[in-house]
This record gives sequence, structure tokens and C-alpha cells, in this order.
Amino acid sequence: MIPYYVIYALVLAGIPICLIDDIQVRKNAQYIYFSFIVLALTVFAGVRSSHVDRDYANYIIWFNEIANGSANQMWWMRDPPFALLSYAISKIGLSFSAVAVTYAFIGLISTINLVVLTVSSRWSILYFYLFFCQYFIVGEMTEIRSAVAIPLMLTSLYYACEKRWPRSVFFLVIALLFHLSVLIVLPILILLFIGVRYRTRIWLIFLLAIWALATMGMSRVVDSFSNFYRISEYIHGVDSSSDRVVVSWYVIAHLLTIAVCITLLWKKLSLHQRMATICCGSGIMLYQIFVTYKTLAIRLLYPFDLCWILLLIVFMERLQGNKRLLYAGILVAAGFIFYIQSVQYLVEPYSTIFD
Repeated sequence: MIPYYVIYALVLAGIPICLIDDIQVRKNAQYIYFSFIVLALTVFAGVRSSHVDRDYANYIIWFNEIANGSANQMWWMRDPPFALLSYAISKIGLSFSAVAVTYAFIGLISTINLVVLTVSSRWSILYFYLFFCQYFIVGEMTEIRSAVAIPLMLTSLYYACEKRWPRSVFFLVIALLFHLSVLIVLPILILLFIGVRYRTRIWLIFLLAIWALATMGMSRVVDSFSNFYRISEYIHGVDSSSDRVVVSWYVIAHLLTIAVCITLLWKKLSLHQRMATICCGSGIMLYQIFVTYKTLAIRLLYPFDLCWILLLIVFMERLQGNKRLLYAGILVAAGFIFYIQSVQYLVEPYSTIFD
């Protein structure tokens, strides 16, 4: 566990930068911090051994099939960036670790770009800290493709809220190339494209109505897809009791966050923040609809977790003085708990390809 505590301490060390009042000094410190932390986390995730996480062996098989020239068309079409990168890296004589390093770097850069775009400069490191605690182990160190696709997907939503349509479409297309699961956000994005601004709370009531209707007949729909490629893995996936506990706490935390946004802040939120609330609610709705299929339900909830974290930072932006410091302390403590929980997701203690 020591390597995980060390890397956690490095990320945590940046939190005091949020308290610097001088804007220019704070920006310079953030630049240095993010430059260092991207390098550190990229190396940490990229050079891990094949025994650390659950997905590494599958990626090795995929990489070797492409490197040996025996991969069929499906191996190439399933994820073109992964296939092309694996092919290029194998041709220059490098191993899969070079792919892991590249994906970790792209995922972290995509996340930091999202962080900088969506929250005030003062709290960007706190946002990144919460991302790291909740998502780094599951993302950059396990599900490396979705770790790139999800922040790109949410960046697309941000640009749609800003009516910067070409950029929004560009980031969505790139996200889709890395992982098709980001199609889940398409209904929300289409509504933004046609001019919906999510000004009324009725949209969240609408989600409740969808949940009520879908829950009644969803089991038959899911069963009909039980033999369909990747979906079958999630439907028939083996769930651990620890997964149930973690996600249950996530659901409660999501609901409390949404409740505060609806009752106290809705009219004060920007379009992007209202959209994030809708996304957070959508994640909970999908989780509850598919809750019988726990693995699938968890997969549907994760893409919206960064929206939940964003809303937690929105609360921070509206506090002052000692209340702000107290709340920051609560977030830091909660982040540590989430991090310890996420480390349990790994298979073996940390080791590197050089051990």
C-alpha cells in the first residue's frame, strides 16, 4: 500500500495552492503542480505490472494480436485509436507498457483540461484531487479507454453549453473513437443542440417519470441483449459485496447533491452546472433502472461521476470564510475514503514492469 499512499500524498500536496489569494502566483503554482502531477501519475499508472489490475491481461492479448498481425477486423474496429497506437508501438519494438503510458497521459491531460474549463481557477486542484481519489484507480489504472473517453465526452457537453458547436462535435467524435459507451450522453447533447437550456426543474421530474416507466419493463429489454457482445459481460458480470457498498454510498451522495441543487441553487446555477445536475440525475436513474444487473448499473453510473464532483465544487464556490475551510476539509476527508475504497478494486499490490 505504500506506493499508493505516496502518490496520494503527492496529489494532496497541491490542495494548499487553492488558498493562495494572489491570482498570478496561484496560476503559476497550478501550472507547476499540474505539470509535475501529470508526469508522476502517468509514470505510476503506465509502468505498472500486468498483475496489478483486472483488465491488463485482456489488453495484452489485444495488443499481441495486433502486433502479430493476427487480429481480425473486429479487433481493429472495436477501438481504432487503441489498435493504431498498438500497431505503431509494436512496429518500433516497444511493449504494451508504452500504450499504457500513452493512454494514462492522454486521460490525465483530458481530465485537467475539463477541470480548468468547468470550475473557477481557485478550486481546479481540489476538483482534480477528488477526481484522482474516485476515478484514477478505476480509470487510468484499469479501464484505460473509458478514462480517456469520459472527460472528452464531458468536454463536448461543456462546449455545447457554450454554443461552440464545432468543438462540441469534435470532442464527442474523438471520445467515441476511444470508447463507444459515451453514446450514453447523446440525448442530453441533442437537446442542447436544439436549444434546450434546462431552466426548469421539470427536467429532473421528467427523469423520475422515465425511471418509473422503464423500471417496470426493463428486465425483459436487458434480457433480450444478454448475448450481445460486450453487454453480456456486464449483465452476467460477477459482482462483489464491496461494489454494492461503494455504489450505495455513491447513490446517497449523488441524491443529496442533486437535492441541494434543486432546492437551494437551481436559479443561481449556470447552464453547464444545470446540465451537470441533469447528468448526475441521469446516472442515478440508469443505475436504479438496471440495479438488478449490478455490473451494468455501475458501468452506467460511472460516466457521470465527474459531474457529481463538479457540483461538489460548485457548493465550495458559494461558501465563505470558515464555512468554506470546513467544507474543504470534509471534501478532502471524503476523497481519502473514496481513494482507499478504490484501491481495493485492484488485484495485487503495486509493482512495476521493472520489478
